[in-house]
Amino acid sequence: MIFYKEETMKRTWNLQEMKKLIPLALPVLVVNLSIVGMGCVDAIVAGRAGVTDMAAVALGSSVYLPVTLFACGVLMIIGPVIANMRGKSHESRVGYMTNHGLWLALMLSLVSMPVIYALRNVFGWISDDAAMCEMASAYMFAIMWGLPANLGFVALKSLNEGSNMTRPAMYVGICGLLLNIPLNYMFVFGMYGFPCMGGAGCGAATAVIFYIEFLLMFLLVYFNPKHRPYRRHIVSWRRPTPSVITHLVRLGVPIGISQLCEVMLFCAAALVLAPLGKTQVASHQIAGNVGGLVFMLPLSVGLAASIRVAYHHGKKNVAGTRSAILSAYVLVLSICLCTIGGIILFREQIVHLYNDSELIVSTASVLLILAAAYQLPDCLQVLSVGVLRGFRDTASISIITFVSYWMVGFPVCYILARTDWIVPAMGARGVWIGFIVGLTVAAVLLLWRVVRTTRREFVLMRRGGE
Repeated sequence: MIFYKEETMKRTWNLQEMKKLIPLALPVLVVNLSIVGMGCVDAIVAGRAGVTDMAAVALGSSVYLPVTLFACGVLMIIGPVIANMRGKSHESRVGYMTNHGLWLALMLSLVSMPVIYALRNVFGWISDDAAMCEMASAYMFAIMWGLPANLGFVALKSLNEGSNMTRPAMYVGICGLLLNIPLNYMFVFGMYGFPCMGGAGCGAATAVIFYIEFLLMFLLVYFNPKHRPYRRHIVSWRRPTPSVITHLVRLGVPIGISQLCEVMLFCAAALVLAPLGKTQVASHQIAGNVGGLVFMLPLSVGLAASIRVAYHHGKKNVAGTRSAILSAYVLVLSICLCTIGGIILFREQIVHLYNDSELIVSTASVLLILAAAYQLPDCLQVLSVGVLRGFRDTASISIITFVSYWMVGFPVCYILARTDWIVPAMGARGVWIGFIVGLTVAAVLLLWRVVRTTRREFVLMRRGGE
């Protein structure tokens, strides 16, 4: 490993920057896994209540999740903006920006809740099972009321992330996961005087947990000595400045759109496979579940990279910015190689954790090989998005993801899975090849954008540092 003089601006990745990235990324990983864990608990408890309840929770989540991911994506820009302010030594404006982040969370809630309420009516078009549709609608109605607290938690979490403090959210996430188990049982089965709500109780329990998490995060932020200068801003109800809200929306909406494009691609792929039978759908679900779990690793590194890049960018530190970017790519590629090897080597054992049917094991094992190949472009694209967020170059993200996923990836998915136009219909294998093609296009375009943005910003940073 070679270290160059800082004046030459040619420093490569270094161990010191890696030591700052990993402690930032690990707590974020735990938070993401706690969210996945809550979904697993919901599925298990709802399954104990009955097949209809379990299916209703899955159906309700598939409609609720895209709306929430879009809103959370918009708020993800707050962390890099705060990190950039800290890099510029504009500490006095951090509290002001956090206050506007909370206002934006409230505004997004007021927009998203009516959308979620209206989307309850789509279940009648999706299925003829009236009981399942009614339960899914009740689940969405219950969880909808927790959205303001969920988005408020994301805004406060972003303050900590922008301040290089990701552990508080980890502690809160673990508490939320542990509380989810008893609260689910209380609401689903009507224990200790609570109403028996069936699958809808999972939504009610999650909504309650969102408020508990928001309260815990608020207390951790408010009483943290490092946040003392921001206290009056956090509790202030002063009218927000429209130009600041507009600035955050302009930067955040492209991130929300990119997340929406990705999650909707997976939803659409499931619909493409639905007529092909339970084996194809179940095998696809297993591969998607494993891929989604592994995806939390590069996603966490991407968020940590966005904070480090934004901080160095604010300081106009070209060498530090380059080091943060290269260190993040080295780290995420190392993770990628490990996950690819692990998935390929243990693919059959992984499938057996889900189902012992020989047909599903053989089909899903092939899909896991494709899911392993999918990891390389997926890791590169999610990290590139994180780097671009750090530079606040977000407009390109939504355009690239839309073109890659919906103008390239989805047509390939459909053509290979359902038609004989190129090769005989491949079913779920065709869908995953389409994913790989779409993500590869996204990764190449996003890497190109990172190189272009980095060169431009380095020139501007050098001029500003003179």
